[in-house]
Amino acid sequence: MIAALNDQLARLEDALERERRFSADVAHELRTPIASSLINVETAMGSHDRTGTDLALGQTQQALTVLARRVEQLLALARIEAGAAAAHARLDLRDIAMEVIDELALPIADWNVELALTLPSQPLVVEGFAAGLAALLRNLVENALRHVPQGGAVELRVEAQADTAMIEVIDNGPGISPERRDEVFARFHREPGGRGDGYGLGLSIVQRVAQMHRARIELDDAPGGRGLCVRVCIPLARMNASTMPPST
Repeated sequence: MIAALNDQLARLEDALERERRFSADVAHELRTPIASSLINVETAMGSHDRTGTDLALGQTQQALTVLARRVEQLLALARIEAGAAAAHARLDLRDIAMEVIDELALPIADWNVELALTLPSQPLVVEGFAAGLAALLRNLVENALRHVPQGGAVELRVEAQADTAMIEVIDNGPGISPERRDEVFARFHREPGGRGDGYGLGLSIVQRVAQMHRARIELDDAPGGRGLCVRVCIPLARMNASTMPPST
C-alpha cells in the first residue's frame, strides 16, 4: 500500500510539473505574437489610408500565422509529454517516414529544397509512440529545411544497423560547431541564420521523444564537411514466436 501510494504521488508530481512547464512555455511564447496582432489591428482600425490599412492587416496576418504555429508546437510538445506513459505499439518506421514526407511536401516545394529519402526494403519495426516518432521525424526534417540555402539539399535516411533503427537527417547548410551542439536541445534555443517560423522547440521535442524511446541522439558534421547530420538510434523491437516469419 505504501509503495502504491508513493507511486501515485510521484505520478501526480510529474503531472503537476508538466502543467507548470507548459504554462510557462505558453506565457513565454504567445505573449509577443498576441501583442503584435493587437497593435496591428489597432493600427488598421485607426488608419484612414488604404495603403496603411493593407500594410497593417498584412502584418496582422503574419503575426497570427506565427501565433498559430507556436500554438501547434506547444500542443505537440504537451501531447508528447502526456503520452510518455502511453502503451507503445509495434511500428514500422518506413510508414511513419513516408507519412511525414507527404505532410511536408508543400513546405519543401515552397522552400525550393531538394529532399532525398532512403528507406530499407524490409520492415523496420520498433516499439514506440506513433505520434511521438512522427513528431521526431517531422521536426528533424523541418529543422534541416530551415537551415539550408535556397536550392539546398536535405536527406532523410532510415535503415537498420545491428540491433537499432538508425535515422539520419543530413543537410548542406552552415552546420553547428561542436561547442554549440549541446545548446540546441534547450527549449526556445534558435540557431542564427534559420528561416521560416521555427521557435526553438523542434529539437527539444526530438530530445523528449528520444528519451521516451530509449534512443540515442548524435550531432555530427555532414559527409563532405559542410552541413549537419543528426542521427537518432532507436532499439529495434524484439522478435518473438508470434511475430517471427514462418519457417520454410
